[in-house]
Amino acid sequence: MLSSLLPPCFFLVAFFGLVCDVSAQNYSIPSGWQNIVSNTSRAERLTAAWGAANEVQRRVDPSMGIPTDGVFNETGSSMVSVLALQDYHSGNSSWRDQVLNNTLRIYEAGNTNLDAESYTLDIAYYGLAEVAAYLAYNDSTRLAVAKRNFDKIYNSDVITEAAAQNGTYIRALNTTCGSALGGLVFGLHANVSNITVYSSATSAWVALSARLADLTGNTTYLTAAKQTIQFTQAHILSVDFRSALRISDNFDVPTCATTPGTEPYAWSVGPYIEGLSIVANVTQNSTYTQMLNTLIPGVVTIPEWHDPSGVLVDRNGPYSKGTLIRGLLEARLRNPSNTGLVSLIDSYLTLQYNAVSQNASIGNDDYRYSWLGGDSNAQYTTAGNIEALDVLNAAFVIGPTETSPEPPTNTTVTASPSTSAPAKHLSTRIGAIVGATVGGTAAVAAIIIVSCICLRRRRSNGMSNPPDPRSALEPEPFVLTAPVHDRLGLASTLEKGSSRPRVEYFPETLNDMPSDPSNPSLDAAEHSSATQSRTAVGDADALHALERRLERRLDNLIHTLAVHGETESNPPEYDGRDTDRA
Repeated sequence: MLSSLLPPCFFLVAFFGLVCDVSAQNYSIPSGWQNIVSNTSRAERLTAAWGAANEVQRRVDPSMGIPTDGVFNETGSSMVSVLALQDYHSGNSSWRDQVLNNTLRIYEAGNTNLDAESYTLDIAYYGLAEVAAYLAYNDSTRLAVAKRNFDKIYNSDVITEAAAQNGTYIRALNTTCGSALGGLVFGLHANVSNITVYSSATSAWVALSARLADLTGNTTYLTAAKQTIQFTQAHILSVDFRSALRISDNFDVPTCATTPGTEPYAWSVGPYIEGLSIVANVTQNSTYTQMLNTLIPGVVTIPEWHDPSGVLVDRNGPYSKGTLIRGLLEARLRNPSNTGLVSLIDSYLTLQYNAVSQNASIGNDDYRYSWLGGDSNAQYTTAGNIEALDVLNAAFVIGPTETSPEPPTNTTVTASPSTSAPAKHLSTRIGAIVGATVGGTAAVAAIIIVSCICLRRRRSNGMSNPPDPRSALEPEPFVLTAPVHDRLGLASTLEKGSSRPRVEYFPETLNDMPSDPSNPSLDAAEHSSATQSRTAVGDADALHALERRLERRLDNLIHTLAVHGETESNPPEYDGRDTDRA
């Protein structure tokens, strides 16, 4: 199907540009990378991410929707994205009010301080912020606004494949490109006479289109993403004979060539990786997967963007580094079976996490913009904390899923009145706990029931036959009744075969077990004592009733523990299209 959409020359460009050989698929960790391992628990990582987010949120001017030092166009959309995505991946709603009822409300009211809609990039970024809010809070209004932003760009700034083939361009231009401009995105939305093309806007457009395609299943969005991927691969990304990745920031439409001397930002490719990974995942097309698998190893080693130890040092502007982290995280989550790629991305993200935690932190959950450290007198900046938040968010998403068996405790963090610190939701081995509890309790209860049965049978035999001195020394065989066996089998099935949600979720509490029975062992002991006393007085009916009550209690206990374990088990990392969509 893809071959019917793409011209033959595209496959030649893709083949040559991506260098589809073994060396391009090398996922080995660069020898110069340092600090690629961290033993910090997921709970600790989430606490650090929450603290950095709280520092941003408490500085927000409610009349502006952003902190007062947020002088850049991307401040509002970037802030919404990191706050909403933190809630999305953690299963919390700490920043719901800030995101929905303040920043996005002001943006949607047309506040030009947040976005004057001069640049295509900003419209796309706010579209992605709306998507993040939709994912986090399941608010359909947010998805509708994201679609609106797509329409704004699609109707004014995009040359479709059909328009390129017919030469009916959306803006007046003379070019030697001919039909090769399908998927092009103009960078200046407010000036329809300007034909400048920025790779940053192109990249953001791919991410927005792919997100909407994934969430809605609408082929219009998917086609738009595919066509711009085609344009990007043909004109913006390339690999020279040394297999070094080349990314161009500007594309000159009249000459159909990239503009020399324009250094790209990390955001020239970060959202592109995000969108490409989604398209590859949605379509399951090996062509897009190959593009992604070749692109990522090149991006994480671009020397202009990294210091010798591998720390990301893109200096070209605020809110750029974080988009690369976001894109790599999305690629990692959608390709869990590609162990080489996952290992490479995890090492890269952990390296950046260690750099942010050790070098960028200036105390009190504030972070400097540079992840290399340096200025000892650095103070809080919104750009610094937001860039750090993309790393801190990614770190807890990929963090270890198990922690020490110590009881979970709540983390105390000074918070603004509208938010509360996340609990340290430790991912203990709930399945093992439930299994052990169910097994132990079931065994005790089964012994009690069998004892009751044996005592009743002995009493019945004693009433009809004279006692035999030898019978007291011979064990009496028994057969476990079918109902008890069936119930134990059901408990085992429920424990092992639970269905769990996709999103990273940390249960709000691990201490909501039913109060009855509060102590199964003591409870069983009490009933054992009662059994003995009632047998001694020879009440056969009471003994039978006791047996039935014990069976019912065992049944209820097994069901409660099995369901409790199912709902509080730590969910697996979602695996591409095999997961539900918010």
